[in-house]
Amino acid sequence: MDLRSYLESWPYDAARNIRMDRGVNGRDIILVRQPLGLEQYEMDGRPDGRQVNGMETVLDYHQMRTNGRPQTQSATNFELTPEECAELFDEANVFYRRLMVLFRVKDWPRAERDAAQILRRLDYVRQHAERAEDCVQLEPWRPHLTRIHAVAHAMKLLAERPCPDVFQKVRETNGILHIFDDGAPDYGVIEEVLLESVRDSLAGFPALHPPKEESCFLRQGDYWKIQYQGHTTFLKSMRGLHCLAYLLRHPGREFHVSELLAHLLEVPAASSAVMANGNQHKNGDQFVLSGLNDGIPILDSRAKTGYKRRVTELRQELEEAEQFNDPDRATRARDEMNVIAQHLAAAIGLGGRDRKMSSEAERARCAITKRIKKAIQKVGATIPSLGHHLVARIKTGYFCSYHLDPDRPVHWQF
Repeated sequence: MDLRSYLESWPYDAARNIRMDRGVNGRDIILVRQPLGLEQYEMDGRPDGRQVNGMETVLDYHQMRTNGRPQTQSATNFELTPEECAELFDEANVFYRRLMVLFRVKDWPRAERDAAQILRRLDYVRQHAERAEDCVQLEPWRPHLTRIHAVAHAMKLLAERPCPDVFQKVRETNGILHIFDDGAPDYGVIEEVLLESVRDSLAGFPALHPPKEESCFLRQGDYWKIQYQGHTTFLKSMRGLHCLAYLLRHPGREFHVSELLAHLLEVPAASSAVMANGNQHKNGDQFVLSGLNDGIPILDSRAKTGYKRRVTELRQELEEAEQFNDPDRATRARDEMNVIAQHLAAAIGLGGRDRKMSSEAERARCAITKRIKKAIQKVGATIPSLGHHLVARIKTGYFCSYHLDPDRPVHWQF
Protein backbone atom coordinates (compact mmCIF):
# COMPACT_ATOMS: atom_id res chain seq x y z
CA MET A 1 0.00 0.00 0.00
CA ASP A 2 1.39 3.41 -0.99
CA LEU A 3 0.93 5.88 1.86
CA ARG A 4 2.37 8.86 0.04
CA SER A 5 -0.99 10.33 -0.99
CA TYR A 6 -2.26 10.00 2.59
CA LEU A 7 0.90 11.56 4.04
CA GLU A 8 0.79 14.39 1.53
CA SER A 9 -2.71 15.26 2.74
CA TRP A 10 -1.38 15.43 6.29
CA PRO A 11 1.90 17.44 6.22
CA TYR A 12 4.19 16.83 9.17
CA ASP A 13 3.83 19.35 11.98
CA ALA A 14 5.43 18.42 15.30
CA ALA A 15 2.74 20.38 17.18
CA ARG A 16 -0.17 18.71 15.33
CA ASN A 17 0.95 15.21 14.50
CA ILE A 18 -1.55 13.11 16.50
CA ARG A 19 -5.05 12.07 15.38
CA MET A 20 -7.72 9.81 16.83
CA ASP A 21 -9.31 7.57 14.23
CA ARG A 22 -11.25 4.36 13.62
CA GLY A 23 -9.52 1.21 12.50
CA VAL A 24 -10.85 -2.04 11.05
CA ASN A 25 -14.05 -3.23 12.77
CA GLY A 26 -14.51 0.20 14.31
CA ARG A 27 -11.55 -0.07 16.70
CA ASP A 28 -10.31 3.16 18.27
CA ILE A 29 -6.75 3.87 17.15
CA ILE A 30 -4.16 6.63 17.48
CA LEU A 31 -2.25 7.86 14.42
CA VAL A 32 1.05 9.68 14.88
CA ARG A 33 2.52 11.52 11.89
CA GLN A 34 6.30 11.26 11.81
CA PRO A 35 8.64 13.16 9.44
CA LEU A 36 8.91 10.20 7.06
CA GLY A 37 5.98 8.00 7.93
CA LEU A 38 3.10 7.09 10.19
CA GLU A 39 2.74 5.23 13.50
CA GLN A 40 -0.47 3.51 14.58
CA TYR A 41 -1.39 2.48 18.13
CA GLU A 42 -4.41 0.61 19.41
CA MET A 43 -6.22 2.68 22.00
CA ASP A 44 -6.67 -0.33 24.29
CA GLY A 45 -4.91 -3.65 24.75
CA ARG A 46 -1.41 -4.17 23.41
CA PRO A 47 -0.44 -0.99 21.53
CA ASP A 48 0.60 -2.77 18.31
CA GLY A 49 -2.44 -5.08 18.32
CA ARG A 50 -0.25 -8.18 18.11
CA GLN A 51 -1.24 -11.32 20.00
CA VAL A 52 1.27 -13.69 21.65
CA ASN A 53 0.43 -17.39 21.56
CA GLY A 54 -3.26 -16.53 21.48
CA MET A 55 -2.98 -14.11 24.43
CA GLU A 56 -3.35 -10.35 24.37
CA THR A 57 0.13 -9.63 25.74
CA VAL A 58 3.42 -11.38 26.51
CA LEU A 59 2.79 -10.82 30.22
CA ASP A 60 -0.65 -12.46 29.99
CA TYR A 61 0.95 -15.47 28.31
CA HIS A 62 3.61 -15.94 31.01
CA GLN A 63 1.12 -15.40 33.81
CA MET A 64 -1.02 -18.10 32.24
CA ARG A 65 2.04 -20.38 32.28
CA THR A 66 2.66 -19.52 35.94
CA ASN A 67 -0.96 -20.12 36.98
CA GLY A 68 -1.12 -23.33 34.98
CA ARG A 69 1.76 -25.02 36.78
CA PRO A 70 0.96 -28.10 38.89
CA GLN A 71 0.24 -27.41 42.56
CA THR A 72 3.39 -29.36 43.46
CA GLN A 73 5.48 -26.70 41.70
CA SER A 74 5.64 -23.33 43.43
CA ALA A 75 5.08 -20.26 41.24
CA THR A 76 8.15 -18.72 42.88
CA ASN A 77 10.28 -21.38 41.17
CA PHE A 78 9.08 -20.34 37.72
CA GLU A 79 11.97 -18.76 35.82
CA LEU A 80 12.14 -16.59 32.73
CA THR A 81 14.94 -17.18 30.24
CA PRO A 82 17.02 -14.19 29.04
CA GLU A 83 15.11 -14.27 25.75
CA GLU A 84 11.75 -14.18 27.56
CA CYS A 85 12.93 -11.27 29.72
CA ALA A 86 14.00 -9.38 26.60
CA GLU A 87 10.57 -9.99 25.06
CA LEU A 88 8.88 -8.54 28.16
CA PHE A 89 11.24 -5.56 28.08
CA ASP A 90 10.39 -4.98 24.42
CA GLU A 91 6.69 -5.11 25.25
CA ALA A 92 7.23 -2.57 28.04
CA ASN A 93 8.84 -0.28 25.46
CA VAL A 94 5.80 -0.60 23.17
CA PHE A 95 3.52 0.44 26.04
CA TYR A 96 5.91 3.30 26.84
CA ARG A 97 5.68 4.71 23.32
CA ARG A 98 1.90 4.82 23.56
CA LEU A 99 2.17 6.28 27.08
CA MET A 100 4.07 9.29 25.72
CA VAL A 101 1.34 9.86 23.13
CA LEU A 102 -1.39 9.57 25.78
CA PHE A 103 0.37 12.25 27.83
CA ARG A 104 0.38 14.56 24.83
CA VAL A 105 -3.36 14.11 24.21
CA LYS A 106 -4.04 14.30 27.99
CA ASP A 107 -5.83 10.95 28.19
CA TRP A 108 -4.97 10.55 31.86
CA PRO A 109 -6.92 7.35 32.68
CA ARG A 110 -5.21 5.45 29.87
CA ALA A 111 -1.83 7.05 30.67
CA GLU A 112 -2.15 5.85 34.27
CA ARG A 113 -3.15 2.41 32.99
CA ASP A 114 -0.13 2.09 30.65
CA ALA A 115 2.34 3.25 33.32
CA ALA A 116 0.94 0.58 35.63
CA GLN A 117 1.25 -2.01 32.84
CA ILE A 118 4.94 -1.24 32.40
CA LEU A 119 5.60 -1.44 36.15
CA ARG A 120 3.85 -4.83 36.23
CA ARG A 121 6.32 -6.14 33.64
CA LEU A 122 9.31 -4.87 35.61
CA ASP A 123 7.90 -6.50 38.76
CA TYR A 124 7.31 -9.80 36.97
CA VAL A 125 10.83 -9.92 35.52
CA ARG A 126 12.39 -8.99 38.87
CA GLN A 127 10.47 -11.83 40.53
CA HIS A 128 11.00 -14.57 37.95
CA ALA A 129 14.15 -13.80 35.90
CA GLU A 130 16.57 -16.70 35.69
CA ARG A 131 19.61 -14.40 35.72
CA ALA A 132 20.44 -11.73 38.26
CA GLU A 133 21.39 -9.30 35.48
CA ASP A 134 17.88 -9.40 34.04
CA CYS A 135 16.32 -8.80 37.46
CA VAL A 136 17.93 -5.37 37.63
CA GLN A 137 18.30 -4.56 33.94
CA LEU A 138 15.61 -1.86 33.91
CA GLU A 139 15.47 -1.02 37.62
CA PRO A 140 17.10 2.42 37.03
CA TRP A 141 13.96 3.19 34.97
CA ARG A 142 11.57 2.37 37.85
CA PRO A 143 11.69 5.76 39.69
CA HIS A 144 10.82 7.55 36.44
CA LEU A 145 7.89 5.23 35.76
CA THR A 146 6.65 5.51 39.33
CA ARG A 147 6.55 9.29 39.05
CA ILE A 148 4.89 9.16 35.61
CA HIS A 149 2.21 6.86 37.06
CA ALA A 150 1.66 9.18 40.06
CA VAL A 151 1.41 12.28 37.87
CA ALA A 152 -1.07 10.61 35.48
CA HIS A 153 -3.20 9.65 38.49
CA ALA A 154 -3.04 13.20 39.85
CA MET A 155 -3.95 14.73 36.48
CA LYS A 156 -6.92 12.35 36.27
CA LEU A 157 -8.07 13.60 39.67
CA LEU A 158 -7.68 17.22 38.62
CA ALA A 159 -9.95 16.55 35.64
CA GLU A 160 -12.68 15.81 38.22
CA ARG A 161 -12.86 19.42 39.42
CA PRO A 162 -16.46 19.18 40.67
CA CYS A 163 -15.14 16.98 43.48
CA PRO A 164 -14.57 19.37 46.42
CA ASP A 165 -11.64 17.50 47.95
CA VAL A 166 -9.78 16.85 44.69
CA PHE A 167 -6.85 19.06 45.68
CA GLN A 168 -6.33 17.10 48.90
CA LYS A 169 -6.51 13.83 46.95
CA VAL A 170 -3.84 15.13 44.59
CA ARG A 171 -1.62 16.12 47.52
CA GLU A 172 -1.99 12.63 48.96
CA THR A 173 -0.93 10.93 45.73
CA ASN A 174 2.13 8.84 46.52
CA GLY A 175 5.34 10.20 45.01
CA ILE A 176 4.35 13.83 44.33
CA LEU A 177 3.50 15.34 47.74
CA HIS A 178 6.83 17.17 47.90
CA ILE A 179 5.93 19.15 44.76
CA PHE A 180 3.33 21.28 46.53
CA ASP A 181 3.43 23.92 49.22
CA ASP A 182 0.68 24.72 51.68
CA GLY A 183 -0.72 27.65 49.72
CA ALA A 184 -4.13 27.95 48.14
CA PRO A 185 -4.68 25.62 45.14
CA ASP A 186 -4.26 27.05 41.66
CA TYR A 187 -5.24 24.35 39.17
CA GLY A 188 -3.34 25.86 36.28
CA VAL A 189 -0.12 26.11 38.26
CA ILE A 190 -0.58 22.62 39.68
CA GLU A 191 -0.98 21.04 36.24
CA GLU A 192 2.05 22.91 34.92
CA VAL A 193 4.20 21.82 37.88
CA LEU A 194 3.05 18.21 37.58
CA LEU A 195 3.83 17.98 33.87
CA GLU A 196 7.18 19.70 34.32
CA SER A 197 8.12 17.13 36.98
CA VAL A 198 7.96 14.29 34.42
CA ARG A 199 9.29 16.10 31.37
CA ASP A 200 12.76 14.56 31.68
CA SER A 201 11.36 11.13 32.61
CA LEU A 202 9.27 11.03 29.42
CA ALA A 203 12.16 12.14 27.22
CA GLY A 204 14.23 8.94 27.19
CA PHE A 205 13.82 5.24 26.55
CA PRO A 206 15.30 2.47 28.67
CA ALA A 207 18.26 0.65 27.11
CA LEU A 208 18.92 -3.05 27.52
CA HIS A 209 22.50 -2.67 26.32
CA PRO A 210 24.60 -0.01 28.08
CA PRO A 211 27.00 1.93 25.81
CA LYS A 212 30.46 0.47 25.63
CA GLU A 213 32.16 3.58 26.98
CA GLU A 214 30.08 3.55 30.18
CA SER A 215 31.82 0.52 31.70
CA CYS A 216 35.24 1.04 33.26
CA PHE A 217 37.28 -0.34 36.15
CA LEU A 218 40.07 2.17 36.42
CA ARG A 219 42.58 2.70 39.23
CA GLN A 220 43.32 6.34 40.00
CA GLY A 221 45.88 6.60 42.78
CA ASP A 222 44.39 5.30 46.01
CA TYR A 223 40.91 4.96 44.50
CA TRP A 224 39.14 2.95 41.82
CA LYS A 225 36.80 4.70 39.40
CA ILE A 226 34.04 2.27 38.42
CA GLN A 227 31.37 2.98 35.78
CA TYR A 228 28.53 0.66 34.79
CA GLN A 229 25.24 1.32 32.97
CA GLY A 230 25.51 5.07 33.43
CA HIS A 231 26.38 4.92 37.15
CA THR A 232 29.76 5.98 38.54
CA THR A 233 31.38 5.34 41.92
CA PHE A 234 34.80 5.85 43.49
CA LEU A 235 36.01 3.22 45.97
CA LYS A 236 39.14 3.30 48.11
CA SER A 237 41.72 0.80 46.95
CA MET A 238 41.51 -2.66 48.49
CA ARG A 239 43.03 -5.98 47.52
CA GLY A 240 39.70 -7.46 46.50
CA LEU A 241 39.25 -4.73 43.88
CA HIS A 242 42.67 -5.57 42.44
CA CYS A 243 41.60 -9.22 42.15
CA LEU A 244 38.32 -8.20 40.50
CA ALA A 245 40.09 -5.97 38.00
CA TYR A 246 42.49 -8.79 37.13
CA LEU A 247 39.60 -11.20 36.47
CA LEU A 248 37.66 -8.61 34.46
CA ARG A 249 40.72 -8.05 32.27
CA HIS A 250 40.75 -11.75 31.36
CA PRO A 251 37.13 -12.87 30.83
CA GLY A 252 36.68 -16.60 30.37
CA ARG A 253 40.07 -17.53 31.88
CA GLU A 254 40.37 -19.37 35.17
CA PHE A 255 43.17 -18.50 37.59
CA HIS A 256 44.44 -20.58 40.48
CA VAL A 257 44.49 -18.62 43.73
CA SER A 258 48.28 -18.74 43.64
CA GLU A 259 48.23 -16.71 40.39
CA LEU A 260 46.02 -14.07 41.99
CA LEU A 261 48.34 -13.93 45.00
CA ALA A 262 51.32 -13.49 42.71
CA HIS A 263 49.46 -10.64 41.01
CA LEU A 264 48.84 -8.97 44.36
CA LEU A 265 52.58 -9.13 45.08
CA GLU A 266 53.14 -6.96 42.01
CA VAL A 267 50.64 -4.31 43.17
CA PRO A 268 52.38 -1.50 45.12
CA ALA A 269 49.47 -0.98 47.49
CA ALA A 270 49.43 -4.64 48.39
CA SER A 271 53.16 -5.29 48.43
CA SER A 272 54.83 -6.78 51.48
CA ALA A 273 57.88 -8.76 52.39
CA VAL A 274 58.01 -12.25 51.01
CA MET A 275 59.55 -14.64 53.49
CA ALA A 276 62.23 -17.13 52.57
CA ASN A 277 59.84 -20.05 52.85
CA GLY A 278 57.53 -18.55 50.21
CA ASN A 279 54.96 -17.13 52.64
CA GLN A 280 53.59 -13.57 52.38
CA HIS A 281 52.50 -11.83 55.61
CA LYS A 282 50.03 -8.96 55.36
CA ASN A 283 47.73 -7.70 58.11
CA GLY A 284 47.85 -11.06 59.86
CA ASP A 285 47.01 -13.06 56.71
CA GLN A 286 49.36 -15.76 55.48
CA PHE A 287 49.50 -16.28 51.72
CA VAL A 288 51.36 -19.30 50.33
CA LEU A 289 52.61 -19.46 46.78
CA SER A 290 53.98 -22.97 46.95
CA GLY A 291 53.64 -26.20 48.84
CA LEU A 292 50.85 -28.04 47.05
CA ASN A 293 52.07 -31.56 47.75
CA ASP A 294 50.02 -32.58 50.78
CA GLY A 295 46.41 -32.47 51.96
CA ILE A 296 43.32 -33.14 49.83
CA PRO A 297 43.34 -33.69 46.03
CA ILE A 298 42.90 -30.63 43.85
CA LEU A 299 40.19 -32.46 41.89
CA ASP A 300 38.03 -35.24 43.30
CA SER A 301 36.84 -38.18 41.19
CA ARG A 302 33.50 -36.54 40.43
CA ALA A 303 35.18 -33.40 39.08
CA LYS A 304 37.56 -35.43 36.93
CA THR A 305 34.66 -37.45 35.52
CA GLY A 306 32.84 -34.21 34.68
CA TYR A 307 35.92 -32.83 32.91
CA LYS A 308 36.34 -36.02 30.87
CA ARG A 309 32.67 -35.98 29.88
CA ARG A 310 32.96 -32.35 28.79
CA VAL A 311 36.10 -33.08 26.73
CA THR A 312 34.19 -35.82 24.90
CA GLU A 313 31.35 -33.40 24.15
CA LEU A 314 33.80 -30.77 22.93
CA ARG A 315 35.54 -33.25 20.61
CA GLN A 316 32.17 -34.09 19.05
CA GLU A 317 31.37 -30.40 18.76
CA LEU A 318 34.75 -29.74 17.15
CA GLU A 319 34.17 -32.50 14.60
CA GLU A 320 30.75 -31.08 13.71
CA ALA A 321 32.16 -27.55 13.42
CA GLU A 322 34.91 -28.71 11.07
CA GLN A 323 32.41 -30.80 9.09
CA PHE A 324 30.12 -27.78 8.59
CA ASN A 325 33.01 -25.35 8.07
CA ASP A 326 32.20 -23.26 11.17
CA PRO A 327 35.59 -21.81 12.25
CA ASP A 328 34.19 -19.69 15.11
CA ARG A 329 32.51 -22.65 16.75
CA ALA A 330 35.63 -24.77 16.24
CA THR A 331 37.82 -22.11 17.85
CA ARG A 332 35.54 -21.88 20.90
CA ALA A 333 35.65 -25.66 21.31
CA ARG A 334 39.46 -25.76 21.04
CA ASP A 335 39.84 -22.89 23.53
CA GLU A 336 37.65 -24.63 26.11
CA MET A 337 39.55 -27.91 25.60
CA ASN A 338 42.83 -26.07 26.21
CA VAL A 339 41.49 -24.55 29.44
CA ILE A 340 40.37 -27.97 30.68
CA ALA A 341 43.74 -29.44 29.74
CA GLN A 342 45.49 -26.78 31.83
CA HIS A 343 43.28 -27.55 34.82
CA LEU A 344 43.91 -31.28 34.53
CA ALA A 345 47.65 -30.70 34.19
CA ALA A 346 47.61 -28.65 37.39
CA ALA A 347 45.63 -31.32 39.21
CA ILE A 348 47.20 -34.55 37.93
CA GLY A 349 50.89 -35.40 38.05
CA LEU A 350 53.06 -38.05 36.44
CA GLY A 351 51.48 -41.48 36.25
CA GLY A 352 48.04 -40.01 36.82
CA ARG A 353 48.73 -39.31 40.50
CA ASP A 354 46.57 -36.66 42.11
CA ARG A 355 48.25 -33.44 43.12
CA LYS A 356 47.31 -32.35 46.61
CA MET A 357 46.08 -29.08 48.06
CA SER A 358 48.08 -27.96 51.05
CA SER A 359 46.51 -26.45 54.15
CA GLU A 360 48.24 -23.20 53.18
CA ALA A 361 46.55 -23.30 49.78
CA GLU A 362 43.20 -23.81 51.49
CA ARG A 363 43.83 -20.74 53.62
CA ALA A 364 44.77 -18.84 50.49
CA ARG A 365 41.52 -19.92 48.83
CA CYS A 366 39.54 -18.69 51.83
CA ALA A 367 41.44 -15.40 51.92
CA ILE A 368 41.07 -14.66 48.18
CA THR A 369 37.38 -15.61 48.24
CA LYS A 370 36.83 -13.35 51.24
CA ARG A 371 38.61 -10.43 49.56
CA ILE A 372 36.67 -10.80 46.28
CA LYS A 373 33.27 -11.14 47.96
CA LYS A 374 33.95 -8.15 50.20
CA ALA A 375 34.89 -6.09 47.13
CA ILE A 376 31.71 -7.17 45.32
CA GLN A 377 29.66 -6.11 48.35
CA LYS A 378 31.36 -2.69 48.30
CA VAL A 379 30.62 -2.29 44.60
CA GLY A 380 27.03 -3.50 44.99
CA ALA A 381 26.37 -1.03 47.78
CA THR A 382 26.96 1.87 45.38
CA ILE A 383 25.99 0.31 42.01
CA PRO A 384 23.45 -2.46 42.74
CA SER A 385 23.14 -3.58 39.11
CA LEU A 386 26.90 -4.16 38.90
CA GLY A 387 26.83 -5.99 42.21
CA HIS A 388 24.23 -8.39 40.79
CA HIS A 389 26.26 -8.78 37.62
CA LEU A 390 29.46 -9.66 39.52
CA VAL A 391 27.69 -12.09 41.86
CA ALA A 392 26.31 -13.91 38.82
CA ARG A 393 29.49 -13.81 36.71
CA ILE A 394 32.42 -14.14 39.15
CA LYS A 395 33.33 -17.68 40.23
CA THR A 396 35.56 -18.22 43.27
CA GLY A 397 37.27 -21.26 44.72
CA TYR A 398 40.70 -22.74 44.09
CA PHE A 399 40.16 -21.47 40.54
CA CYS A 400 38.61 -18.01 40.06
CA SER A 401 37.14 -16.59 36.87
CA TYR A 402 34.87 -14.01 35.27
CA HIS A 403 32.47 -15.23 32.59
CA LEU A 404 30.73 -12.78 30.29
CA ASP A 405 27.13 -13.19 29.22
CA PRO A 406 27.46 -14.05 25.50
CA ASP A 407 24.20 -12.23 24.71
CA ARG A 408 25.09 -9.02 26.60
CA PRO A 409 28.86 -8.72 26.91
CA VAL A 410 30.28 -5.86 28.96
CA HIS A 411 33.16 -3.97 27.34
CA TRP A 412 35.39 -2.90 30.20
CA GLN A 413 37.95 -0.11 30.02
CA PHE A 414 40.99 -0.25 32.31
